[in-house]
Amino acid sequence: MLYFGDLHIHIGWAGGRPVKITASRKLTLHQIIFHDAEIKGLDIVGIVDAGSPLVLSEIEDMLARGELEEHSRGGFIAKNGVMLITGCEVETEEGAHVVIYLPYRESLYHYQKYMQTRMKNLNLSTQKCTANLAELIDLSLLLSGFLCPAHAFTPHKGIYGMVTDRIYNLLREDIKQIKALELGLSADTEMADMIEETHRFVFLSNSDAHSSANVGREYNLFAMRGLNFSELYMCLEEKEGRRIKANYGMDPRLGKYHRSFCPDCKKIADAPPPVLKCPSCGGEKNLVKGVWDRIQEIKDYDIPHHPVGRPPYKYRVPLKELPAIGKKTVEKLLSFYGSEIEIMEKASIDDIARVAGERVAEVVRKMREGKLNILPGGGGYYGKVAPDNNDD
Repeated sequence: MLYFGDLHIHIGWAGGRPVKITASRKLTLHQIIFHDAEIKGLDIVGIVDAGSPLVLSEIEDMLARGELEEHSRGGFIAKNGVMLITGCEVETEEGAHVVIYLPYRESLYHYQKYMQTRMKNLNLSTQKCTANLAELIDLSLLLSGFLCPAHAFTPHKGIYGMVTDRIYNLLREDIKQIKALELGLSADTEMADMIEETHRFVFLSNSDAHSSANVGREYNLFAMRGLNFSELYMCLEEKEGRRIKANYGMDPRLGKYHRSFCPDCKKIADAPPPVLKCPSCGGEKNLVKGVWDRIQEIKDYDIPHHPVGRPPYKYRVPLKELPAIGKKTVEKLLSFYGSEIEIMEKASIDDIARVAGERVAEVVRKMREGKLNILPGGGGYYGKVAPDNNDD
């Protein structure tokens, strides 16, 4: 069976207290599972703040009320059929963000016990801990989970973006214990496969959502034989027909770290990459290195070399960010189709035209075909879809 999943979503608020400081207070566990997942059309949601006692307490409450049920093979099934995968985003001693995905609530309690003396504030998400990457991999394996480097290429805590040019340099032969790599919003498969080392990983495209509106802005299509943690892990190992069938994500140029950015000149680089110093002022110290520039700096190949069986990466833009599609049009489409993924992946262009008009249908077609005109982002500023997409 095929399932859509977004495995990197933050909780803004739990138990009346903040969990992810930069996330919306309205982004709660209940909101994500019973509203956002349904509107988007997600079968699987990965919450990456489950290491917080505040979040785990809410999971326990939902289990007690019958809103969730723990699966015998890991993961939690909500009464609406959505599967919750629990993860813990943490900053390693080296300075990289990683997510440790864990199968059971007992695993989460063991994780908390481990982190009690290695982290200043266990209630808050994505805190730095006094454990290195190798130690955290060992922890994930001990707890029957897996570790995934998060937003791997970004200049903000990405393992390739700011820590190392090769993960092998940190782990040596233990690199085989990493099965998956999260691309992040400013990179895609074409870019990541310019580095030979990445061929050993499966790629995940996740939203890193800090608000309900951004849940599912990137997602994956999983081929599994049921909804549970064990099946998900078999996807990462590509065992017995389980695999990731496709990654769906924003064009990297829409990411806020795609190109290098000089905060002194407020200028996003437009010169050929890699731009490692500001073309205007010559500054290097404050330059925020772009993902595309970083990959060009450390690449092995001038063109992508994809391993056999690498899934396609399909460019998608949330409906709310497409030109010609306002709030009322989104509501009209959702009332007819039920979810955003149904509109973006399954509805025919002719049917969309009948529901919302030819102009809307044409924009959706161009999005599916990767033909939207993009103004690149950088330095914390998202790129934009240009409003002149009526003509090829």
